[in-house]
Amino acid sequence: MASGAKGLGFESPQARHCKYRAGLSRRQLGSFYCMLLKGSDDLNVLTFSAALLVFSVLGLGIAVSKKVGNVSDYTVAGKKAGVSGVVGVIMGALMGGASTVGTVQMAYKYGLSAWWFTLGGGVGCIILGLGFASRLREANVTTIPGFLKKNYGMSVSIVSMIASSLGTYIAIVAQFLSGVALLQSILPLSPFVSSMIVVFFVLGFLYLGGLKSYSLIGKVKIIMLFLTLGSSAALIFIQGATPLCLIKSMPSSPFFNFFGAGISKGIGAFFSMIVGVFCTQIYLQGIFAASDPQVARRGALLAGVLIPPLGLMGVYIGLYMRSIGGSIDPAHALPIFIRLHFPPVVGGVFLAGIFITVVGAAAGLSFGVATNLVQDFLNNISYISQRMKGAKGLLLSRATVAVIVVSAACLGIVFRGDLILNWSYLSMSLRGVGTFLPLIVALLYPGALSPFWAFLSAIAGLGAALMTPLFSHSVEPLFVGLLLSGILTFVGLFVGR
Repeated sequence: MASGAKGLGFESPQARHCKYRAGLSRRQLGSFYCMLLKGSDDLNVLTFSAALLVFSVLGLGIAVSKKVGNVSDYTVAGKKAGVSGVVGVIMGALMGGASTVGTVQMAYKYGLSAWWFTLGGGVGCIILGLGFASRLREANVTTIPGFLKKNYGMSVSIVSMIASSLGTYIAIVAQFLSGVALLQSILPLSPFVSSMIVVFFVLGFLYLGGLKSYSLIGKVKIIMLFLTLGSSAALIFIQGATPLCLIKSMPSSPFFNFFGAGISKGIGAFFSMIVGVFCTQIYLQGIFAASDPQVARRGALLAGVLIPPLGLMGVYIGLYMRSIGGSIDPAHALPIFIRLHFPPVVGGVFLAGIFITVVGAAAGLSFGVATNLVQDFLNNISYISQRMKGAKGLLLSRATVAVIVVSAACLGIVFRGDLILNWSYLSMSLRGVGTFLPLIVALLYPGALSPFWAFLSAIAGLGAALMTPLFSHSVEPLFVGLLLSGILTFVGLFVGR
């Protein structure tokens, strides 16, 4: 295929064949936007079925909320979660707007390079399960900064809390970017109204049971994701747009190049996901909530196996939407596909599943940041800790969640239209660039690294990652931060021998 192919369609015979077999034309895309603006009976049916499913899932959270009576129940589900509960928490947060709407969006623009997010997340979970999940659960803590405090003291804990909270907060903004794009592709809503709808459901899911309800919602999300993305991928294949057909009809670069967005971008995305999995509070909160270390290990491994196939199906959908022609907003590619290829009732259910995915991830990430701030910062202030016990402590956690969610929604409005996965990769890098290596050392060789060198490693890694973009846009901040952190960690280990 000639590299000079223009626009969104391709003119080879194979391309025309794929478009014909897919049965989608620019006229249909035009009809879709007319329906969106004017409304129709199909739109009403789709909206009703989507709303019915979303509120049904919210009802499940209400049922679970009756069992939440203290902060432990709210933050780590009483440490009684089984394998499915651990998987529900991890995938509930990791498989959100970035891994669905964002993956299809990036695949539409760059092809296979969009798979790095879910591939790296899956590999990160497998590594976590193979060597670290059991050790983390045995530590009997609630937060990552809490674990680091036990090993290195308060200074490293504070750096970890700041880095994790800042990075995770950026990921929450990415979920709002996804949620707004999704709602605006279904209904003619303003960005503000769309954001407030997402805020309503995020707070609803969290206020109705904390980690217990979140684990349940995570399980529903897994089922809905496999059903939605699996059905969509199967439909594309049956209609004739097989992977081989797409390969023949589209330029190999960037669409079938894992480094289509750039080699450093691809490698950086992969490793940022692995680092992020280890240093994100809500992912490890699933580990801390496990009933025992072996349950934590099996849960992490199962999540690692389930995550990559979902991302690959999203890439397939994005490539298909790019191959058929028509001018659309890449962020709307997934919801438009569902709207055009499934009956209104089924499409409504699938779109509701994607919406629950976005809301669930935003809820989980917000929950993780709130847990860090309350457990590792506010509870260390004597005035607050003495007055916020029992029911008041639960109220403080929920108030912190509200502040985080509403402020992230405002930023989502300001930065709408940005590439969602770029926000997610930046988020993952910041979460762990400083504390990843001290955390690994504390897990594998407790006591080998002194608090002084652990603090230098953590603060230097984070500082380098934050400063790198000021001097160079061609170098990945993650690499610079990990390199400096690694050097200081190695020196600290050598000196301590």
